[in-house]
Amino acid sequence: MTRKRRHRAGRGQPYDYEQAFNQQMENLSDLDARRTAAQGIRYAAKEIRAGTQLEVEIYPEFPKSKNPYIPTDTQKESQRRAQRNLNEKNSRKQCERILNANFGSGDLWATFTYTDDCMPASMDEALKNMQNFIRRLNYQRKKRGLKNARYVYVTEGTQEGRWHHHVVLDGDMDMDTVERLWIKGKRNQIRRLDADENGLTGMAKYITKERKKKSQKKWTPSKGLKKPAETVNHYKFTRKDIRDMAQDENCIEQKMLKWYARQGYVFTSAERRTNEINGGIYIYAKLRRPEPPPKERVIKRRAQRKKE
Repeated sequence: MTRKRRHRAGRGQPYDYEQAFNQQMENLSDLDARRTAAQGIRYAAKEIRAGTQLEVEIYPEFPKSKNPYIPTDTQKESQRRAQRNLNEKNSRKQCERILNANFGSGDLWATFTYTDDCMPASMDEALKNMQNFIRRLNYQRKKRGLKNARYVYVTEGTQEGRWHHHVVLDGDMDMDTVERLWIKGKRNQIRRLDADENGLTGMAKYITKERKKKSQKKWTPSKGLKKPAETVNHYKFTRKDIRDMAQDENCIEQKMLKWYARQGYVFTSAERRTNEINGGIYIYAKLRRPEPPPKERVIKRRAQRKKE
């Protein structure tokens, strides 16, 4: 006799950690919140794996409100501004994950600038210049028997109209050739990446961070890049685990390593949030898996290329 697996509501549903924390108060009426707190909140854990990096988002799951929240016009405008900020934050987070999932030590990082006479007048023109560069690059790669480049580039223009591009590129071609193919500027920088204990997170945050002065920014990935792997479970952390982690930050590391140390991960950092209105606890943790020594990385990289 086979045992049927019990269906767990909410498994695999799209979930935005930042948005849920900011908006949960709006999704529940006061009565719903009190009832939910009294009955006990059910928690889920979302795991996002990108290269050597693992993020764990623990969050409460709430029933849909029978008394939906209806914002005023003023509140709607405030929500629109908050949503724009949220979209930008999530875009930066996604860029960081894509970089960690697809690139590492030995790949290339370049900053391409413009001379005054080649300076673009708009974002569209700047993006067109990068697309032309990618076409020249892929032409040279084809002549060498290489596949099209894997890349992520970030295009940024300041309020004063100065433009530049940050590019993360696979390391299959030599740096001199790559730099020579950028024909719009001379003060460029290019080097081999050397991932640290946080992978490429530090570099990703640098090229996507908000500037004090107003600027336009857009990041563009190539086709075929690996997406971060996301899974949701409801069994790894009990309500007691959640309460313990909320009360003692050191406990977060212990609980995380209980599940993930066997997979080779080490603990990096964590943060705790609580929502006093709905009683929910929100926990975010980052872990990493140390990269193998350089020689092993080269062997692994060659094996991966043969598969491709």
